Amino acid sequence: MTMIWGLVDDRTGHTGQVLGVIHKLGVPYALKRLEYNRLASLPSAVLGATTMHVDIAHSAPIAPPYPPLVIAAGRRTLPVLRAIKRRSPLTKTIYLMWPEVRSDLDLIVVPDHDHPPTAPNIINTVAPLHAVTQDTLTAARAAWEPTFAHLPRPYVTLCLGGATKQGNYSAAEWREVIQRAQHLAGHGSLLVTTSRRTPQEALDLCAPLLQGPHYLYRWDRDKDNPYLGMLALADAIVVTGDSLSMCAEACVAGAPVFIYASEKVAPPKHRALHDTLYKRGMAHPLNGMAHIDWKPDGALDDVGKVAAEIRSRFPEAFA
Repeated sequence: MTMIWGLVDDRTGHTGQVLGVIHKLGVPYALKRLEYNRLASLPSAVLGATTMHVDIAHSAPIAPPYPPLVIAAGRRTLPVLRAIKRRSPLTKTIYLMWPEVRSDLDLIVVPDHDHPPTAPNIINTVAPLHAVTQDTLTAARAAWEPTFAHLPRPYVTLCLGGATKQGNYSAAEWREVIQRAQHLAGHGSLLVTTSRRTPQEALDLCAPLLQGPHYLYRWDRDKDNPYLGMLALADAIVVTGDSLSMCAEACVAGAPVFIYASEKVAPPKHRALHDTLYKRGMAHPLNGMAHIDWKPDGALDDVGKVAAEIRSRFPEAFA
């Protein structure tokens, strides 16, 4: 079967988008890890279609034979993706974000909150893509269920993010989201996971407030992360609205999702996604009226939608 390429670098969010789509396509693939030199600070519109900003000695080779299809995400991968198209016109090029330059791209995948124009080679998603699918959640459920088996249900999973360029959460807001999540759990258990961006202040506040049954995971790059298991096993999920990806990933699980959205932290496009999820019946605001006795109107499956669209548009790439 045909092998496809995914262009990835040190941005884990971008890598997750590429892997999510590739895994859903279910075909052999090679991840081409890229490292960069100082030219990578230039805008991709200035660089053009090139690999001159790539540290060739420390990157995967980008050379013939080229595959029938290449998927990329992230500003610095765009010039490489366009260069591949110039060198191999038959290769289908797919970019999973809004690009600075649209030429040399066969398909562009853009979330609605970026307000993309209408064009034949642009498809919209509800949220940014990611690597969380029903398959990954099923595997995580089996792996993590024994870890939480001693805790009483319902399980309310609390996913804590952190500051954005727009602002920071106050101590009162950290207390509020934790206490509201505990109220949702009632006589059940709180499964708490922090993230790379969660500040020490939130961690210091969190532990003393956890009076009932709970499991607290403090994010660490070198430890097994129960995040997917917490999503898979949750009877309800609370997520801070500062992360587009966390909001989208929570809505894949099919459990009631509650978003804690502070306007001073969440930029306008984050709030636009929150509103879309509310209107679609996939999430509710985490407020004083929140309760877990409701069912979402389906699970979010942008990754499946994109994979199906790729197969439909480019069947020759999978022959």
